[in-house]
Amino acid sequence: MSKKTKLIPALLLAIAAGVVATPALAAKCPIDDRKSRAVSERVGKKVQKAYELYSGEQVDEALGILLEIKTSSDFDKAYVSRMIGSLYAGKDGKVNTAMKHLKVAVDINQLGGSDHGNAIKLLADLSISERKFDDALKYYQDWMSFTCKEDVNVYLRMASAHYEKKEYKPAISFADKSIALQKKPKKAAYSLKMGAYYETKQYKNAAKIAEEIVRLFPHEGRAWVQLAQMYMLSEDFKKSLYTMDVAYRNGYLEKASEFKMLAQLYAQNNVPLKSAKLQEKYLKDGLVERDETSVSMLANTYHQAKQIDKAVVFYGEAGKMSNNAKHFMRQAGLLMEKERYKEAKAAVRNAMDGTGLKSIGEAQMLLAQAHFYLGEFKAAYKACKAATKDKKTAKNAKSWLSYIEDTAKRKKVSVK
Repeated sequence: MSKKTKLIPALLLAIAAGVVATPALAAKCPIDDRKSRAVSERVGKKVQKAYELYSGEQVDEALGILLEIKTSSDFDKAYVSRMIGSLYAGKDGKVNTAMKHLKVAVDINQLGGSDHGNAIKLLADLSISERKFDDALKYYQDWMSFTCKEDVNVYLRMASAHYEKKEYKPAISFADKSIALQKKPKKAAYSLKMGAYYETKQYKNAAKIAEEIVRLFPHEGRAWVQLAQMYMLSEDFKKSLYTMDVAYRNGYLEKASEFKMLAQLYAQNNVPLKSAKLQEKYLKDGLVERDETSVSMLANTYHQAKQIDKAVVFYGEAGKMSNNAKHFMRQAGLLMEKERYKEAKAAVRNAMDGTGLKSIGEAQMLLAQAHFYLGEFKAAYKACKAATKDKKTAKNAKSWLSYIEDTAKRKKVSVK
């Protein structure tokens, strides 16, 4: 027997399980005026036989009997239609058929109190499952008006329907109603409310709900990640870092984007070395794809942390991955700072052979300086002469030409 089929007795006998009675929504409840009635003897015998077949897990046979019944009164028709709709509701792919029969029963409006209420509620549940949100909202409201009761799950589904319709204010209102009826906290209503605030860019309010979720469900790892994300969106980067760090230390991070987010937060909060070490670890462990973007970010972060030797290595790796000149130029610049001139020459040449070089003059100037500090004055002069042809570096290159010539002359070296 399928899970849906196992639920059918509750649908047939007492669908409204879990209902919380509240002060009457109206002066007098319509359900109280609806007395129980019995179907005609002829129909009753067939209904009994159908129920016996259903109890023996012969659902199709039960439906066969019910569908053949010819009713002579509206009440009998409503009763049989409700039962048919309830059975179809438990069959895969038959939701619309179930709704058609249930609507007949509801529209006739002659069933006994609990039967009529159950039919309305089931019709609402099926409507929302079929994404017929306007119908679902109407039927849930009809159910509450008829029974004078409120239900934690009904309010949650109404909140969900409004959310799907992008009606976020009523979604929040109904989520609050659901939360107010909860005897034991359930995360769904809080998550929906947080989502509604997120969709309307009320990030500080979303963060407050995320805080409540963490307080109520402290061992749910995803709740910590969501809270950190809401703090980040509301630009409270310190709280975001603290929360994300807790999530990391407790093993709650799962996605590459989450590890990247934590690394970004370390960098934003002036802890670049910790950010870089985390990046290097997750790249080594394969948690994040080792591509040009991730490796260049690692190089940038080590550069920010003033770990020049590390930055040089990773700029070079990013350059080799992409053949992008910008990575080799950054590598060359740092190598010059470290007075590693021979390596700097190689990095500049890689940049000049690569793609996307923004200024050939800048590359030639770096090359000229590397040659110069290695005492290679003729090569330095040649590179510097070439740099004078780039408007961006022409003025600086001319100054360096004179400096190179003077230095070479003192050392009695020819540059031409």
